Amino acid sequence: MTHRLYKSSAVLAVFVLFIAAKTMPAHASTYVVFIPLDDPIYEELDTLNNLGYLEDYIPGVRPISRVAAAQLVREANDRMSNEEDGMETDPLARSILRSLNAELAQEIGWLKTDTVDNLPTMVQPLQRAQAEYIFSSGERRTWHSNGGGFNIEATEATPLLPYNDSLQTSPGSNEAISMLGWAGFGGFFTLYGEGAFAGPFTRAPSGPAGSATGGRARFVNGEAVLGLGNFALSFGKEEMWWGISRFGALSQGNNGQAFTAIRFQNLKPGHLPGFLRYLGPLRFQIFFGQLDGDRVFSRPWICGQILSFRPLPYFEFGFNRAIMFGGSNNNNYTWLGFLGRATGFNTGDPSSGNTNSRYGAYAKVYIPQLRNTQVYYEILGEDFFQPFGHGGIKTPFKSPSYTVGVYAPALTADGRTDIGAEYTLLDRDYSAHSDSLYWTYHNTLMGDALGPGAWRVNAKAGRWITTQTKVSSEFFYEHRSLLPFEPPTTLTNNENGWGGAIDLLHIPFEVQQLGSSMGEFQARAAVEYVQGINYSTQNSTRALVQLTVGFSRTGPGLEWK
Repeated sequence: MTHRLYKSSAVLAVFVLFIAAKTMPAHASTYVVFIPLDDPIYEELDTLNNLGYLEDYIPGVRPISRVAAAQLVREANDRMSNEEDGMETDPLARSILRSLNAELAQEIGWLKTDTVDNLPTMVQPLQRAQAEYIFSSGERRTWHSNGGGFNIEATEATPLLPYNDSLQTSPGSNEAISMLGWAGFGGFFTLYGEGAFAGPFTRAPSGPAGSATGGRARFVNGEAVLGLGNFALSFGKEEMWWGISRFGALSQGNNGQAFTAIRFQNLKPGHLPGFLRYLGPLRFQIFFGQLDGDRVFSRPWICGQILSFRPLPYFEFGFNRAIMFGGSNNNNYTWLGFLGRATGFNTGDPSSGNTNSRYGAYAKVYIPQLRNTQVYYEILGEDFFQPFGHGGIKTPFKSPSYTVGVYAPALTADGRTDIGAEYTLLDRDYSAHSDSLYWTYHNTLMGDALGPGAWRVNAKAGRWITTQTKVSSEFFYEHRSLLPFEPPTTLTNNENGWGGAIDLLHIPFEVQQLGSSMGEFQARAAVEYVQGINYSTQNSTRALVQLTVGFSRTGPGLEWK
């Protein structure tokens, strides 16, 4: 690792802490409940953003809290109500806003009555519940180390269902139930949690080896959170999605389970002081946690930071950095060495304890003249900073992985048809390392679900057939090379897969029979034919059917004044 990486990592870590110190309010607090990444709220907010109703929305850092989402809904409400007389209000935006106003009625009420910082003790025992049916068939992908400086061990959780928190399934029919609730105490302290029960009811689930954490029952995510004005300090398991890709997460994603960590972040976008204010609204997040023991260097530490800015309504960019270090037999350092690695000031050397770093950047441009068409790019470097890239050109990152895409959210004049395409290239060193500091958690890849030495093309088109229901069709081609796992002189097989999927989303709707509740429905069907699955001479046809129904409470819970 080079000295320049130490400097760049340290600068980013210190800059994030500087932001927190300069913008931390001296008073106020609230209850903070982060929204699960599979909640339709994100699709609804993305649609409003694409239609031009949200200028402070920063989707590059997820999850967001319910209070922050409520603030965005109020922003969209104001923009719609302030439209010039005679302008035709977008019926799709109005439908989505009706749904969001109902889903977040409690939090919007806090904001309207100016009581968000002065709340009584309250309990919402069941904020959201879901029931899923998942049919899965076909061979799972695997990644195995070859030694000799390339190490990684992981197994696919469910074919064609990435970014599902590595919930365990078996071939054939599976059922899953999840529930989320929360409680707030003293106006500033929140406990929230989501649990799941997944797998076939009639037999034990056969998820990836090493992924089991207590059988079919799983604590998916949940934390203890201190609300500190516009900031949250939390401890527990929190899903994370960093970056702007629509089909995969290069850096941090929810392909694997959420890991336990301390996190500090702002809730709604803020501004830097002085002239730095011109960088626009920003979101940041810092975390420090520990991973699993299913590796040689058991239970290594992991630390990361992200900054994401939106200086203009049509431009968003961000930076992120993460480092993995320590673990058993890899911790021959002092407390100063520990702090040096965590902050990036001094990452040491392999003799005292090896490290594995990632450094990423991304940007997205909206083109208003083309109905807010978006062009975006993301890069993630593995392990260390290289000033002049390969041969002195192209990129400042060693072993870079890329995502580049284009997305037209309003292909037709009514704004109800979207289309997009994305290309992702994953370097042979992506998520791997010379020792056991590879980017997996409980035997599942933490970032992009395709893994090292691979590339993928996705194309997707969608249509809101009503103002509440959207149908999308997707085509994808995936290629994995065995080259990272074998010497270059070895005759190897590559893996090629192509397939498609159909998705159906019905945004949450009021269910009068349940009283102060919203129902939701989602469905997905996908199929893929893979030649040379897991670099073998065998082929596999993989298929998935997923049906999800759920409801969420919109009324107040139990309160104590």
